[in-house]
Amino acid sequence: MRHIIYVFLATAVLMSACQKKVTDDIKPQDLLSSDVVFSTPQKIENAVLAGYDALQSPEFLSGRVLIYVDLLGEDIFDRTGYFTELPRFNLTSNSGIAYNVWTAGYFAIATANRNLAGIAANSSKLTTAKAKELTAECKFIRAVANFYLVNFFAQPYVYTADASHPGIPLITQGFTSNDPAANTPKSSVAAVYTAVITDLTDALADLPLEYTGTSNDAYHDKTRGTKASAASLLSRVYLYKGDYANAKKYASDVISGTYGAFSLNSTVDAAYTSNGGEYITDEGIWSIPNNVNDNPNTNNALPMHYYPTGRGDLAISPSYLSTTTNPYFAIDDKRRTLIITGTTSQTSSYKFTRKYTDITGRADWAPIIRYAEILLTYAEAQARLASGVDADAVAKLNLVRDRAKGLSPSYTVLSFANKDALIAAILGERRIELAFEGHRFWDIMRVKGTVTNKYDSDGTTILPAEPFGAKKNVFPIPQLEVDKSKGVLVQNDDY
Repeated sequence: MRHIIYVFLATAVLMSACQKKVTDDIKPQDLLSSDVVFSTPQKIENAVLAGYDALQSPEFLSGRVLIYVDLLGEDIFDRTGYFTELPRFNLTSNSGIAYNVWTAGYFAIATANRNLAGIAANSSKLTTAKAKELTAECKFIRAVANFYLVNFFAQPYVYTADASHPGIPLITQGFTSNDPAANTPKSSVAAVYTAVITDLTDALADLPLEYTGTSNDAYHDKTRGTKASAASLLSRVYLYKGDYANAKKYASDVISGTYGAFSLNSTVDAAYTSNGGEYITDEGIWSIPNNVNDNPNTNNALPMHYYPTGRGDLAISPSYLSTTTNPYFAIDDKRRTLIITGTTSQTSSYKFTRKYTDITGRADWAPIIRYAEILLTYAEAQARLASGVDADAVAKLNLVRDRAKGLSPSYTVLSFANKDALIAAILGERRIELAFEGHRFWDIMRVKGTVTNKYDSDGTTILPAEPFGAKKNVFPIPQLEVDKSKGVLVQNDDY
Protein backbone atom coordinates (compact mmCIF):
# COMPACT_ATOMS: atom_id res chain seq x y z
CA MET A 1 0.00 0.00 0.00
CA ARG A 2 3.00 2.17 -0.56
CA HIS A 3 3.23 2.47 3.20
CA ILE A 4 6.89 1.46 2.80
CA ILE A 5 8.49 3.41 0.02
CA TYR A 6 10.81 0.74 -1.24
CA VAL A 7 8.07 -1.54 -2.52
CA PHE A 8 8.58 0.10 -5.91
CA LEU A 9 10.76 -2.75 -7.14
CA ALA A 10 8.02 -5.33 -7.16
CA THR A 11 5.42 -2.81 -8.25
CA ALA A 12 7.53 -1.82 -11.23
CA VAL A 13 7.63 -5.41 -12.41
CA LEU A 14 3.89 -5.39 -12.98
CA MET A 15 3.05 -1.75 -13.59
CA SER A 16 3.37 -1.86 -17.35
CA ALA A 17 0.62 -4.48 -17.45
CA CYS A 18 -2.04 -2.38 -15.72
CA GLN A 19 -3.68 -1.24 -18.95
CA LYS A 20 -3.77 -4.67 -20.58
CA LYS A 21 -6.07 -7.62 -20.26
CA VAL A 22 -6.04 -9.73 -17.14
CA THR A 23 -4.16 -12.49 -18.87
CA ASP A 24 -1.43 -10.05 -19.84
CA ASP A 25 -1.18 -8.86 -16.26
CA ILE A 26 0.25 -12.23 -15.20
CA LYS A 27 3.88 -11.92 -16.23
CA PRO A 28 6.27 -12.68 -13.39
CA GLN A 29 9.60 -13.21 -15.07
CA ASP A 30 9.73 -11.26 -18.29
CA LEU A 31 10.21 -7.67 -17.14
CA LEU A 32 12.70 -7.91 -14.31
CA SER A 33 14.69 -10.85 -13.09
CA SER A 34 13.18 -12.55 -10.06
CA ASP A 35 16.73 -12.94 -8.85
CA VAL A 36 16.69 -9.20 -8.12
CA VAL A 37 13.21 -8.90 -6.62
CA PHE A 38 13.60 -11.94 -4.38
CA SER A 39 17.34 -11.69 -3.69
CA THR A 40 17.16 -10.93 0.06
CA PRO A 41 14.66 -11.46 2.88
CA GLN A 42 13.91 -7.74 2.99
CA LYS A 43 13.30 -7.53 -0.75
CA ILE A 44 11.01 -10.54 -0.58
CA GLU A 45 8.96 -8.86 2.14
CA ASN A 46 8.91 -5.61 0.15
CA ALA A 47 7.52 -7.52 -2.82
CA VAL A 48 4.71 -8.87 -0.64
CA LEU A 49 3.93 -5.36 0.60
CA ALA A 50 3.46 -4.37 -3.04
CA GLY A 51 0.37 -6.58 -3.00
CA TYR A 52 -1.27 -4.30 -0.45
CA ASP A 53 -0.20 -1.40 -2.63
CA ALA A 54 -2.20 -2.98 -5.44
CA LEU A 55 -5.29 -3.28 -3.22
CA GLN A 56 -4.85 0.42 -2.38
CA SER A 57 -5.41 1.37 -6.02
CA PRO A 58 -7.68 4.43 -6.34
CA GLU A 59 -9.83 2.26 -8.62
CA PHE A 60 -10.09 -0.45 -5.98
CA LEU A 61 -10.19 -0.56 -2.17
CA SER A 62 -8.77 2.87 -1.50
CA GLY A 63 -12.02 4.40 -2.60
CA ARG A 64 -13.87 3.64 -5.79
CA VAL A 65 -15.17 0.13 -5.16
CA LEU A 66 -16.73 1.20 -1.86
CA ILE A 67 -18.46 4.05 -3.68
CA TYR A 68 -19.73 1.79 -6.46
CA VAL A 69 -21.35 -0.67 -4.05
CA ASP A 70 -23.18 2.17 -2.33
CA LEU A 71 -24.15 3.94 -5.57
CA LEU A 72 -25.97 0.78 -6.63
CA GLY A 73 -27.97 0.96 -3.40
CA GLU A 74 -30.49 3.59 -2.35
CA ASP A 75 -28.72 5.49 0.43
CA ILE A 76 -26.77 7.96 -1.72
CA PHE A 77 -27.29 9.58 -5.10
CA ASP A 78 -24.90 11.03 -7.63
CA ARG A 79 -26.08 14.63 -7.65
CA THR A 80 -23.56 15.75 -10.31
CA GLY A 81 -23.93 12.79 -12.66
CA TYR A 82 -20.21 12.12 -12.36
CA PHE A 83 -20.63 8.35 -12.32
CA THR A 84 -22.64 8.35 -15.56
CA GLU A 85 -25.07 5.44 -15.87
CA LEU A 86 -23.80 3.33 -12.97
CA PRO A 87 -26.52 4.30 -10.44
CA ARG A 88 -29.19 3.62 -13.10
CA PHE A 89 -27.86 0.09 -13.73
CA ASN A 90 -27.12 1.01 -17.30
CA LEU A 91 -23.39 0.54 -17.88
CA THR A 92 -22.23 -0.53 -21.34
CA SER A 93 -19.72 -3.20 -22.26
CA ASN A 94 -17.01 -0.59 -22.84
CA SER A 95 -17.58 1.10 -19.47
CA GLY A 96 -14.44 2.67 -18.05
CA ILE A 97 -15.78 2.03 -14.54
CA ALA A 98 -15.98 -1.72 -15.10
CA TYR A 99 -12.65 -1.80 -16.92
CA ASN A 100 -10.83 -0.02 -14.11
CA VAL A 101 -12.22 -2.27 -11.39
CA TRP A 102 -11.40 -5.39 -13.40
CA THR A 103 -7.86 -4.22 -14.13
CA ALA A 104 -7.14 -3.13 -10.57
CA GLY A 105 -8.48 -6.36 -9.08
CA TYR A 106 -6.54 -8.62 -11.39
CA PHE A 107 -3.44 -6.53 -10.96
CA ALA A 108 -3.61 -7.29 -7.23
CA ILE A 109 -4.09 -10.99 -8.03
CA ALA A 110 -1.16 -10.91 -10.45
CA THR A 111 1.02 -9.38 -7.77
CA ALA A 112 0.01 -12.02 -5.24
CA ASN A 113 0.58 -14.88 -7.69
CA ARG A 114 3.98 -13.62 -8.69
CA ASN A 115 5.02 -13.26 -5.09
CA LEU A 116 3.76 -16.73 -4.18
CA ALA A 117 5.95 -18.17 -6.91
CA GLY A 118 8.90 -16.01 -5.87
CA ILE A 119 8.64 -17.03 -2.22
CA ALA A 120 8.43 -20.70 -3.14
CA ALA A 121 11.49 -20.43 -5.39
CA ASN A 122 13.52 -18.52 -2.80
CA SER A 123 12.32 -20.05 0.45
CA SER A 124 15.88 -20.95 1.44
CA LYS A 125 16.53 -17.24 1.98
CA LEU A 126 13.83 -17.09 4.64
CA THR A 127 13.14 -18.85 7.89
CA THR A 128 10.39 -21.41 7.64
CA ALA A 129 8.13 -19.27 9.80
CA LYS A 130 8.73 -16.15 7.73
CA ALA A 131 8.12 -17.98 4.45
CA LYS A 132 4.78 -19.23 5.79
CA GLU A 133 3.80 -15.78 7.03
CA LEU A 134 4.59 -14.04 3.74
CA THR A 135 2.84 -16.78 1.77
CA ALA A 136 -0.21 -16.28 3.97
CA GLU A 137 -0.20 -12.55 3.25
CA CYS A 138 -0.19 -13.22 -0.49
CA LYS A 139 -3.13 -15.58 -0.17
CA PHE A 140 -5.00 -13.03 1.94
CA ILE A 141 -4.45 -10.36 -0.75
CA ARG A 142 -5.56 -12.71 -3.51
CA ALA A 143 -8.69 -13.70 -1.57
CA VAL A 144 -9.68 -10.08 -1.01
CA ALA A 145 -9.32 -9.25 -4.71
CA ASN A 146 -11.23 -12.33 -5.88
CA PHE A 147 -14.04 -11.69 -3.41
CA TYR A 148 -14.61 -8.13 -4.57
CA LEU A 149 -14.30 -9.06 -8.24
CA VAL A 150 -16.77 -11.93 -8.09
CA ASN A 151 -19.34 -9.73 -6.38
CA PHE A 152 -19.00 -7.01 -8.99
CA PHE A 153 -18.88 -9.20 -12.09
CA ALA A 154 -21.21 -12.06 -11.18
CA GLN A 155 -24.61 -12.59 -9.64
CA PRO A 156 -24.63 -13.27 -5.86
CA TYR A 157 -23.82 -16.72 -4.53
CA VAL A 158 -27.51 -17.36 -3.80
CA TYR A 159 -28.59 -16.64 -7.40
CA THR A 160 -28.68 -20.38 -8.08
CA ALA A 161 -29.17 -23.16 -5.57
CA ASP A 162 -25.61 -24.45 -5.94
CA ALA A 163 -23.93 -21.23 -7.15
CA SER A 164 -23.14 -22.95 -10.45
CA HIS A 165 -23.75 -19.76 -12.44
CA PRO A 166 -20.79 -18.02 -14.15
CA GLY A 167 -18.33 -16.16 -11.99
CA ILE A 168 -14.94 -14.79 -12.98
CA PRO A 169 -11.67 -16.30 -14.23
CA LEU A 170 -9.65 -17.84 -11.43
CA ILE A 171 -6.03 -16.96 -12.06
CA THR A 172 -3.68 -18.87 -9.78
CA GLN A 173 -0.45 -19.07 -11.75
CA GLY A 174 2.18 -16.66 -12.92
CA PHE A 175 2.10 -16.80 -16.70
CA THR A 176 4.52 -15.27 -19.16
CA SER A 177 2.89 -12.64 -21.34
CA ASN A 178 2.41 -14.78 -24.44
CA ASP A 179 1.40 -18.06 -22.85
CA PRO A 180 -1.83 -19.28 -24.53
CA ALA A 181 -2.82 -20.97 -21.27
CA ALA A 182 -3.23 -17.54 -19.71
CA ASN A 183 -6.58 -17.11 -21.48
CA THR A 184 -8.88 -18.47 -18.82
CA PRO A 185 -12.67 -18.85 -18.95
CA LYS A 186 -14.97 -17.97 -16.10
CA SER A 187 -15.18 -20.36 -13.18
CA SER A 188 -18.48 -20.80 -11.40
CA VAL A 189 -19.32 -18.53 -8.49
CA ALA A 190 -19.15 -21.61 -6.26
CA ALA A 191 -15.61 -22.31 -7.42
CA VAL A 192 -14.53 -18.73 -6.83
CA TYR A 193 -15.97 -18.75 -3.30
CA THR A 194 -14.22 -22.06 -2.64
CA ALA A 195 -10.94 -20.52 -3.77
CA VAL A 196 -11.49 -17.46 -1.58
CA ILE A 197 -12.33 -19.60 1.44
CA THR A 198 -9.33 -21.87 0.82
CA ASP A 199 -6.97 -18.90 0.57
CA LEU A 200 -8.37 -17.27 3.70
CA THR A 201 -8.33 -20.53 5.67
CA ASP A 202 -4.71 -21.16 4.65
CA ALA A 203 -3.85 -17.56 5.50
CA LEU A 204 -5.55 -17.76 8.88
CA ALA A 205 -3.27 -20.64 9.87
CA ASP A 206 -0.03 -18.73 9.21
CA LEU A 207 -0.78 -15.04 9.52
CA PRO A 208 0.43 -13.44 12.75
CA LEU A 209 -1.83 -12.26 15.53
CA GLU A 210 0.16 -9.05 15.36
CA TYR A 211 3.31 -7.72 13.78
CA THR A 212 6.47 -7.18 15.79
CA GLY A 213 9.83 -5.70 15.01
CA THR A 214 8.60 -3.09 12.53
CA SER A 215 8.99 0.66 12.85
CA ASN A 216 5.25 0.94 13.58
CA ASP A 217 3.76 -2.34 14.71
CA ALA A 218 0.28 -0.92 15.39
CA TYR A 219 0.08 0.43 11.84
CA HIS A 220 1.01 -2.94 10.34
CA ASP A 221 -1.55 -4.71 12.56
CA LYS A 222 -4.36 -2.68 11.03
CA THR A 223 -3.19 -2.57 7.40
CA ARG A 224 -1.66 -5.99 6.74
CA GLY A 225 -3.32 -9.37 6.95
CA THR A 226 -3.64 -10.78 10.46
CA LYS A 227 -5.48 -13.73 11.92
CA ALA A 228 -8.26 -11.35 12.94
CA SER A 229 -8.67 -9.82 9.48
CA ALA A 230 -8.67 -13.25 7.80
CA ALA A 231 -11.26 -14.62 10.25
CA SER A 232 -13.36 -11.47 9.88
CA LEU A 233 -13.36 -11.69 6.11
CA LEU A 234 -14.22 -15.38 6.31
CA SER A 235 -17.27 -14.47 8.40
CA ARG A 236 -18.37 -12.04 5.66
CA VAL A 237 -17.76 -14.55 2.86
CA TYR A 238 -19.80 -17.21 4.62
CA LEU A 239 -22.56 -14.67 5.35
CA TYR A 240 -22.79 -13.84 1.63
CA LYS A 241 -22.81 -17.55 0.89
CA GLY A 242 -25.70 -18.13 3.29
CA ASP A 243 -23.61 -20.50 5.41
CA TYR A 244 -24.67 -19.03 8.72
CA ALA A 245 -23.03 -21.65 10.90
CA ASN A 246 -19.59 -20.76 9.58
CA ALA A 247 -20.37 -17.04 9.49
CA LYS A 248 -21.18 -17.29 13.18
CA LYS A 249 -18.12 -19.42 13.95
CA TYR A 250 -15.58 -16.99 12.53
CA ALA A 251 -17.33 -13.94 13.91
CA SER A 252 -17.47 -15.65 17.30
CA ASP A 253 -13.74 -16.34 17.20
CA VAL A 254 -13.07 -12.64 16.71
CA ILE A 255 -15.56 -11.58 19.38
CA SER A 256 -14.21 -14.08 21.94
CA GLY A 257 -10.69 -12.69 21.66
CA THR A 258 -9.17 -15.71 19.93
CA TYR A 259 -7.33 -13.39 17.55
CA GLY A 260 -6.79 -10.36 19.76
CA ALA A 261 -8.81 -7.84 21.71
CA PHE A 262 -11.43 -5.83 19.81
CA SER A 263 -14.20 -3.57 21.03
CA LEU A 264 -16.33 -0.69 19.89
CA ASN A 265 -15.05 2.84 20.31
CA SER A 266 -17.00 4.87 22.85
CA THR A 267 -18.46 7.30 20.31
CA VAL A 268 -20.00 6.82 16.87
CA ASP A 269 -17.51 9.08 15.10
CA ALA A 270 -14.24 7.93 16.66
CA ALA A 271 -13.48 5.56 13.79
CA TYR A 272 -13.38 8.31 11.20
CA THR A 273 -10.39 10.61 11.19
CA SER A 274 -7.76 11.39 8.61
CA ASN A 275 -4.21 10.05 9.04
CA GLY A 276 -5.48 6.78 10.50
CA GLY A 277 -5.04 7.78 14.12
CA GLU A 278 -8.39 6.48 15.23
CA TYR A 279 -8.32 3.44 12.98
CA ILE A 280 -5.54 2.10 15.16
CA THR A 281 -8.04 1.39 17.92
CA ASP A 282 -9.74 -1.75 19.13
CA GLU A 283 -12.62 -1.20 16.67
CA GLY A 284 -10.50 -1.20 13.56
CA ILE A 285 -9.71 -4.68 12.22
CA TRP A 286 -8.45 -4.00 8.70
CA SER A 287 -8.33 -0.80 6.68
CA ILE A 288 -6.69 0.59 3.58
CA PRO A 289 -4.46 3.47 4.72
CA ASN A 290 -3.88 6.78 3.02
CA ASN A 291 -1.74 9.72 4.02
CA VAL A 292 -0.90 13.15 2.72
CA ASN A 293 1.86 11.75 0.49
CA ASP A 294 0.10 8.60 -0.65
CA ASN A 295 -3.58 8.87 -1.48
CA PRO A 296 -6.07 8.62 -4.32
CA ASN A 297 -6.33 11.60 -6.62
CA THR A 298 -9.02 14.27 -6.42
CA ASN A 299 -11.30 12.27 -8.70
CA ASN A 300 -11.08 9.02 -6.72
CA ALA A 301 -10.64 9.80 -3.02
CA LEU A 302 -13.51 9.07 -0.63
CA PRO A 303 -13.54 12.57 0.92
CA MET A 304 -13.52 14.28 -2.47
CA HIS A 305 -16.74 12.53 -3.49
CA TYR A 306 -18.50 12.36 -0.14
CA TYR A 307 -17.62 15.67 1.52
CA PRO A 308 -19.39 18.84 0.35
CA THR A 309 -16.29 21.04 0.17
CA GLY A 310 -14.56 18.53 -2.09
CA ARG A 311 -16.29 17.47 -5.27
CA GLY A 312 -19.37 16.70 -3.20
CA ASP A 313 -20.82 14.37 -5.84
CA LEU A 314 -22.44 11.94 -3.42
CA ALA A 315 -25.36 13.28 -1.42
CA ILE A 316 -27.30 11.30 1.16
CA SER A 317 -30.63 10.13 -0.15
CA PRO A 318 -33.93 11.09 1.46
CA SER A 319 -34.53 7.33 1.60
CA TYR A 320 -31.74 6.97 4.13
CA LEU A 321 -32.79 9.96 6.21
CA SER A 322 -36.49 9.15 6.43
CA THR A 323 -37.85 7.07 9.29
CA THR A 324 -40.48 5.79 6.86
CA THR A 325 -38.06 4.25 4.37
CA ASN A 326 -35.31 3.64 6.96
CA PRO A 327 -37.45 2.80 10.01
CA TYR A 328 -34.64 1.78 12.35
CA PHE A 329 -32.88 5.15 12.03
CA ALA A 330 -34.44 7.01 14.96
CA ILE A 331 -34.55 10.79 14.90
CA ASP A 332 -32.32 10.96 17.99
CA ASP A 333 -29.85 8.34 16.78
CA LYS A 334 -26.36 9.70 17.42
CA ARG A 335 -25.22 8.60 13.96
CA ARG A 336 -27.30 11.48 12.61
CA THR A 337 -24.54 13.73 13.94
CA LEU A 338 -22.38 12.28 11.15
CA ILE A 339 -24.73 13.94 8.63
CA ILE A 340 -24.09 17.55 7.64
CA THR A 341 -25.58 20.11 5.27
CA GLY A 342 -23.56 21.53 2.41
CA THR A 343 -22.35 25.09 2.90
CA THR A 344 -22.02 26.40 -0.66
CA SER A 345 -24.70 27.58 -3.06
CA GLN A 346 -24.25 24.33 -4.99
CA THR A 347 -24.49 22.03 -1.95
CA SER A 348 -26.69 23.79 0.62
CA SER A 349 -29.76 21.86 -0.51
CA TYR A 350 -28.13 18.49 0.16
CA LYS A 351 -27.01 16.33 3.06
CA PHE A 352 -23.59 14.68 3.21
CA THR A 353 -21.64 12.31 5.45
CA ARG A 354 -18.69 13.44 7.51
CA LYS A 355 -17.13 10.00 7.72
CA TYR A 356 -14.51 11.25 5.26
CA THR A 357 -13.49 14.88 5.62
CA ASP A 358 -9.86 15.37 4.60
CA ILE A 359 -10.13 16.99 1.20
CA THR A 360 -6.72 18.66 1.54
CA GLY A 361 -4.52 15.71 2.39
CA ARG A 362 -6.99 12.99 1.30
CA ALA A 363 -5.61 10.97 4.20
CA ASP A 364 -8.86 9.34 5.30
CA TRP A 365 -8.42 5.60 5.52
CA ALA A 366 -10.88 3.31 3.75
CA PRO A 367 -12.61 1.23 6.46
CA ILE A 368 -12.87 -2.31 5.12
CA ILE A 369 -13.58 -4.33 8.28
CA ARG A 370 -14.71 -2.85 11.59
CA TYR A 371 -15.62 -4.69 14.78
CA ALA A 372 -19.18 -3.38 14.49
CA GLU A 373 -19.62 -5.44 11.33
CA ILE A 374 -18.44 -8.59 13.11
CA LEU A 375 -20.96 -8.09 15.92
CA LEU A 376 -23.77 -7.64 13.40
CA THR A 377 -22.65 -10.63 11.35
CA TYR A 378 -22.71 -12.77 14.48
CA ALA A 379 -26.12 -11.39 15.44
CA GLU A 380 -27.61 -12.13 12.02
CA ALA A 381 -26.12 -15.60 11.76
CA GLN A 382 -27.24 -16.51 15.27
CA ALA A 383 -30.72 -15.13 14.65
CA ARG A 384 -31.10 -17.15 11.44
CA LEU A 385 -29.87 -20.35 13.05
CA ALA A 386 -32.16 -20.09 16.08
CA SER A 387 -35.69 -21.43 16.10
CA GLY A 388 -37.15 -18.34 17.78
CA VAL A 389 -36.07 -14.87 18.91
CA ASP A 390 -32.57 -15.50 20.19
CA ALA A 391 -31.31 -13.62 23.26
CA ASP A 392 -27.66 -13.85 22.21
CA ALA A 393 -28.43 -12.29 18.83
CA VAL A 394 -30.36 -9.51 20.55
CA ALA A 395 -27.44 -8.86 22.89
CA LYS A 396 -24.95 -8.50 20.03
CA LEU A 397 -27.35 -6.22 18.16
CA ASN A 398 -27.67 -4.07 21.27
CA LEU A 399 -23.91 -3.63 21.53
CA VAL A 400 -23.93 -1.74 18.25
CA ARG A 401 -27.29 -0.03 18.56
CA ASP A 402 -26.91 1.10 22.17
CA ARG A 403 -23.77 3.09 21.38
CA ALA A 404 -25.83 5.21 19.00
CA LYS A 405 -29.37 5.16 20.34
CA GLY A 406 -30.98 8.13 22.01
CA LEU A 407 -33.90 7.74 24.38
CA SER A 408 -35.18 4.49 22.91
CA PRO A 409 -34.88 1.52 25.27
CA SER A 410 -32.52 -1.33 24.51
CA TYR A 411 -34.02 -4.27 22.69
CA THR A 412 -35.17 -7.33 24.59
CA VAL A 413 -36.41 -10.66 23.32
CA LEU A 414 -39.93 -9.31 23.80
CA SER A 415 -39.21 -6.47 21.37
CA PHE A 416 -39.65 -8.86 18.45
CA ALA A 417 -42.72 -10.80 17.44
CA ASN A 418 -40.63 -13.51 15.77
CA LYS A 419 -37.15 -14.26 14.42
CA ASP A 420 -37.93 -12.58 11.12
CA ALA A 421 -38.60 -9.31 12.94
CA LEU A 422 -35.25 -9.64 14.71
CA ILE A 423 -33.43 -10.35 11.44
CA ALA A 424 -35.07 -7.30 9.88
CA ALA A 425 -33.82 -5.15 12.77
CA ILE A 426 -30.29 -6.52 12.35
CA LEU A 427 -30.32 -5.80 8.62
CA GLY A 428 -31.65 -2.33 9.40
CA GLU A 429 -28.81 -1.78 11.84
CA ARG A 430 -26.26 -2.88 9.23
CA ARG A 431 -27.72 -0.32 6.83
CA ILE A 432 -27.23 2.50 9.34
CA GLU A 433 -23.95 1.48 10.98
CA LEU A 434 -22.10 0.48 7.81
CA ALA A 435 -23.49 3.23 5.60
CA PHE A 436 -21.11 4.75 3.05
CA GLU A 437 -18.54 1.99 3.63
CA GLY A 438 -19.32 -0.23 0.65
CA HIS A 439 -21.89 -2.71 1.98
CA ARG A 440 -25.46 -1.71 1.20
CA PHE A 441 -26.15 -3.06 -2.31
CA TRP A 442 -24.47 -6.38 -1.67
CA ASP A 443 -26.38 -6.75 1.60
CA ILE A 444 -29.62 -6.29 -0.36
CA MET A 445 -28.62 -8.80 -3.02
CA ARG A 446 -27.43 -11.54 -0.68
CA VAL A 447 -30.89 -11.68 0.93
CA LYS A 448 -32.56 -11.60 -2.51
CA GLY A 449 -33.96 -8.14 -1.91
CA THR A 450 -34.98 -5.34 -4.26
CA VAL A 451 -33.52 -1.84 -4.42
CA THR A 452 -36.45 0.54 -3.90
CA ASN A 453 -36.85 4.26 -3.18
CA LYS A 454 -33.67 4.97 -5.12
CA TYR A 455 -33.23 8.58 -6.22
CA ASP A 456 -31.86 9.77 -9.52
CA SER A 457 -29.20 12.49 -9.75
CA ASP A 458 -31.74 15.30 -9.31
CA GLY A 459 -32.52 14.08 -5.80
CA THR A 460 -36.23 14.15 -6.63
CA THR A 461 -37.01 11.51 -9.26
CA ILE A 462 -37.45 7.95 -8.00
CA LEU A 463 -35.81 5.37 -10.26
CA PRO A 464 -37.51 2.07 -11.09
CA ALA A 465 -37.08 -0.68 -8.54
CA GLU A 466 -34.11 -2.96 -9.24
CA PRO A 467 -34.93 -6.56 -8.33
CA PHE A 468 -32.66 -9.38 -7.27
CA GLY A 469 -31.36 -11.23 -10.29
CA ALA A 470 -31.64 -8.36 -12.76
CA LYS A 471 -29.03 -8.82 -15.49
CA LYS A 472 -27.39 -5.44 -15.01
CA ASN A 473 -26.94 -5.83 -11.28
CA VAL A 474 -23.50 -7.07 -12.31
CA PHE A 475 -20.81 -5.20 -14.18
CA PRO A 476 -19.97 -6.05 -17.79
CA ILE A 477 -16.77 -7.90 -18.50
CA PRO A 478 -14.68 -5.22 -20.24
CA GLN A 479 -15.31 -5.77 -23.95
CA LEU A 480 -11.61 -5.34 -24.64
CA GLU A 481 -10.96 -8.40 -22.49
CA VAL A 482 -13.65 -10.41 -24.26
CA ASP A 483 -12.29 -9.49 -27.69
CA LYS A 484 -8.69 -10.27 -26.80
CA SER A 485 -9.60 -13.66 -25.38
CA LYS A 486 -10.84 -14.83 -28.81
CA GLY A 487 -13.96 -16.45 -27.41
CA VAL A 488 -12.50 -17.90 -24.22
CA LEU A 489 -14.01 -15.21 -22.00
CA VAL A 490 -17.76 -14.81 -22.45
CA GLN A 491 -19.50 -11.47 -21.90
CA ASN A 492 -22.09 -11.18 -19.12
CA ASP A 493 -25.76 -11.35 -20.09
CA ASP A 494 -27.42 -8.31 -21.67
CA TYR A 495 -24.11 -6.63 -22.47
